[in-house]
Amino acid sequence: MTFLSLKRSVRTCALSVYSIAVFAYLPAHAQLQSNSETKSITLESAIKRTLANAPYLHEFAFKQQALEGELKTAALKPELNAGIELENFLGTGEVSGIKDTELTLSLSSVIEFGDKLQARSDFTSAKSQVIEAQKQIRTLDILAEVTRRYVDVLAQQALIEAYEEAQALAIYTYQSVAKRVEAGASPAFEQQRADAALARARLEVLTAKQTHAAMMKSLAIMWGEQAPRFTKVEGNLFALSTSPSLSVLFEQVANSPNIDVFAQEYRLQEAQVRLAQSANQADLSWTAGIRRMNGIDETAFVAGVSMPLFASERNLGEYEQQKAVLDQIEQQRQGAALALFHQLNTALLARNNALLNVQTLQDAIIPPLEQALTLVEQAYLDGRFSYLEWVSTRQELLDAKQALIHSARQAHQRAADIESLTATLLSSTSATSAQSALPTSSVPNFQRVSK
Repeated sequence: MTFLSLKRSVRTCALSVYSIAVFAYLPAHAQLQSNSETKSITLESAIKRTLANAPYLHEFAFKQQALEGELKTAALKPELNAGIELENFLGTGEVSGIKDTELTLSLSSVIEFGDKLQARSDFTSAKSQVIEAQKQIRTLDILAEVTRRYVDVLAQQALIEAYEEAQALAIYTYQSVAKRVEAGASPAFEQQRADAALARARLEVLTAKQTHAAMMKSLAIMWGEQAPRFTKVEGNLFALSTSPSLSVLFEQVANSPNIDVFAQEYRLQEAQVRLAQSANQADLSWTAGIRRMNGIDETAFVAGVSMPLFASERNLGEYEQQKAVLDQIEQQRQGAALALFHQLNTALLARNNALLNVQTLQDAIIPPLEQALTLVEQAYLDGRFSYLEWVSTRQELLDAKQALIHSARQAHQRAADIESLTATLLSSTSATSAQSALPTSSVPNFQRVSK
């Protein structure tokens, strides 16, 4: 299953526009191979492992649990208070002792006005929506980071192949030069240079493999595995699609969680403002009870009410403060939208440049260099070209292949950035067909192709 089909299946079964976050609810063992049997890993498996074990996603579950407790508290009505009061005892003169004691047993509470109970519940519910939006953003960021690290490993594997090919060519070059030196057709120093070039080629292979091992550890750390239990990742680095237009991406980002979170925060602040408004209306405190008067041996009922004066004026400052914060959130949303537009523009430019580099290298640079290397090699063996021309042509070809790998990696990583910003599949927004020199599969589509 490709990354595209994986994300499509998630979107189909989800309940929201940004349902990519449902992976966070997958059990750790779901559809995963046994670690002891894993030799290679797919992007789908890497994503599932990460979202099933990422602590920075599971923390949102505890935040929601905390809000459930807060909601229970917010839904409570004012409590009843029981009181007991003694008067006129242990005094002097006529009120000495307890013969004239008055004992009062009472109940008291508060009658809330201004729909404060509903306001508290709405405020807590709005908090829950903000947390859900934050979780969606975090999930998209994690998906993008897993993809970027996966692409790093995949590109490094391609670099290792290129370096190993260069090493094999260096071995062949050394053997060819040694034969010519032995035959007296080339100076002895050329063999020394070929020996040094071979050592450098071997060093590059070893360095690339060490870097590959470190990158695999970085990928495995995403799901909490310090020692990777896989040896490689699967995929075709050069499976690339064209980019959508910037205007299409701008439309998509307007509905992304990166903007939606401000809408949820705005609703939360609106609930905060209503909560402040409800406090403008004072609550009525009441008390009722029974009083026993020992001096006259009688019992009577007592009752009382009280209400603070000028409550709305005392709460005016709080209301104005919350209203100003509400207006501030709208400005923050507009600023965030502009920042996202800039990020999209930058990512799209980088990706389009990378795609252009890939196409040019594949079509116009690498094929002529391969032909040139064959011709220069034969010319050197015939004694018509020098060793330097052979080596420089070989290095040009290696540099071009490295540039091709780096450009393909750049294209995939910027695609992951764009999808993270827009919460939309990149290929689904593209209105144009892929360029003829590039594969038309989706990004990222890292499935191993047969050779």
